Amino acid sequence: MQTTVRSIGNSKGILIPVSFLASCQIEDKVDLELRDGQIIVRPVKAAVRQGWFDNAPATSAGKADRDWADAPLSDDSEWVW
Repeated sequence: MQTTVRSIGNSKGILIPVSFLASCQIEDKVDLELRDGQIIVRPVKAAVRQGWFDNAPATSAGKADRDWADAPLSDDSEWVW
């Protein structure tokens, strides 16, 4: 497939069809490499749990600041419904 190199501000760019991006599993970020006069574009995969705890409260003295942190691990008492 041939495409046109376009001016984008002070740079140049190409439009990549969405079907190409999907088949290569490219989402938000790519890694560019120049090898033997060719531009190689690879998808950048985020770590599996990256960002899960970005907004979590800080811990104090190694203990989580949560109400349930000291809760018992089992409850042998009879439940009342």
